[in-house]
Amino acid sequence: MLDTYERTELTGPWAGFGFQGHSLFTPEGHDLKPEDMTWLSLTCNIAREWRLMMSEARDGVPATSGDCQVIHIRHALLRRRERRLSTLGGARFADTATAVRATRRPSRYRRG
Repeated sequence: MLDTYERTELTGPWAGFGFQGHSLFTPEGHDLKPEDMTWLSLTCNIAREWRLMMSEARDGVPATSGDCQVIHIRHALLRRRERRLSTLGGARFADTATAVRATRRPSRYRRG
């Protein structure tokens, strides 16, 4: 009969991961319970999107992940960055912190 606390370690590309009891442990020492596994797909999709975004930034060639109707965060972030940089106009070395107009606030009441 298997002990429920028996430790099973994975090998190959999964080295460092394993199962113990009813949880999956990571090389960093984190335990993932069965209810945590619902987030695993989301985490994998975020990692895949990050790799594509970094590959595109490194190579300068848009990476495509197929024909789909999904808004890719890398394109949204790129458009946002281009808009932000274009607001400075011809001022190449303008400090973005001073590009915002300062407004006056009411001064505090002073006695005497």
